[in-house]
Amino acid sequence: MKKIILTFVFSLIFSISLSAQVLPEVGVENTLSTSFGSPYSNVITKNPADEGIHYYGILDTLQVRLDVGMFTAEGMLNWGALTDWKLDGSFNSFTFKNTSITPFYYTNWSYQGGWWTSPYIESYYVNFLFHPVKGLDFGMGTRLNWVIGPAPTSYQNYWEPAAHIAQGGLKDAAPGHADVAGYTYYASCYTCLYELNTKAALGLRYCLDDKLEIGVSLPSGVTTSAPLFNAAFAIHPVKQFKASVAYEGILRSNGNLYAGLTIDFNYVIMDAYLAINFRNNRFLADPYTEHWGDHWGTGGAITFKIPNIEMKLRPEAGFSFFNNSNYTMAWYTGARMEFNFAETFVLGAWSSYAVGSSDNRWYDKDYEKTALYHPEYTGGHIFDIRPDLTWNVNKNHAISLYFDFQNRLRFDDTNWNTWASGIYWTYKK
Repeated sequence: MKKIILTFVFSLIFSISLSAQVLPEVGVENTLSTSFGSPYSNVITKNPADEGIHYYGILDTLQVRLDVGMFTAEGMLNWGALTDWKLDGSFNSFTFKNTSITPFYYTNWSYQGGWWTSPYIESYYVNFLFHPVKGLDFGMGTRLNWVIGPAPTSYQNYWEPAAHIAQGGLKDAAPGHADVAGYTYYASCYTCLYELNTKAALGLRYCLDDKLEIGVSLPSGVTTSAPLFNAAFAIHPVKQFKASVAYEGILRSNGNLYAGLTIDFNYVIMDAYLAINFRNNRFLADPYTEHWGDHWGTGGAITFKIPNIEMKLRPEAGFSFFNNSNYTMAWYTGARMEFNFAETFVLGAWSSYAVGSSDNRWYDKDYEKTALYHPEYTGGHIFDIRPDLTWNVNKNHAISLYFDFQNRLRFDDTNWNTWASGIYWTYKK
């Protein structure tokens, strides 16, 4: 029966043929950046190799979108002239290559946690869309980026100057399996699949004048022996109200449910979201139990627009819960501010604070003679602050400066600091 349903979905996609894309309009966008800073350094032990200022090299991200008739094609290529030159030491040669690294990587390079909280990006993407009639899109690509509703994000793509950590930097893991665990996966992008670590998909979508959106997708890696598809629905009857829901992994017993709500009063916009996840635990399993349990989270944000002084403020907060009663709640709060002044300048800043989940067995004396007993452990916390300043030289060119500082107290009570700074040149045409 599942194979019959999956075959029907395939037939629907190819016979009818589902437009916000990664690049929202036709054109070319190139982002060139160079960065320097101090890599993660233990505050207590202070490894001499990590101290001092390091120069990281040059990164360039080229995006192109073309709309011709009923077709849209878009792509991105990220390349770099990379180094790790400690400025008070000998020069380290450049490496020229197509790369997954962005400036965001330099203050978020911790490899622990699942793929969805990795600081890496796809080093390229290619998407193709077919629009046979108004409102109907068929898409195929490595990053379709079809988002049905609000959820915590990095604000911009990781290669852009205003990008910041999502959910305060919490990692996608169980307590003790990452430095600060407690990230919630929101299935608001229905062309993704958490289980297979993919953003590539075939998709079909119908949008009715921004009033209604219905979409389905087949993520990359799906087989007829283990079929699934994603589905999403949003209704936007009036400007002030939008509700959305998505389910990732239909035909599977471990799918992910998402629901989102937006209430828009022009100068005040309220977003709320909920995720109930039955996630594959192949990377995140607790070795001391059969599994670390299902996971769910909720949160919200309020955007304040102050037109008289051209200022925008967006505070947000989120909470993560594990069904395993041994794991405590993780949470974060943060805010993004933007202030336009002198006609061509934008001062922005992000700051956040996150507290990770802990394991009650760390403090339970019933486990005193096991590897689980660690009364010195905590859930850890993360403090991050990232100001940026952009000068819009003209309609095509912009220069941005950024500084990012992060402090992480890991769950094992070790304290780490890092910072990075640099400059971006963005060209849009």
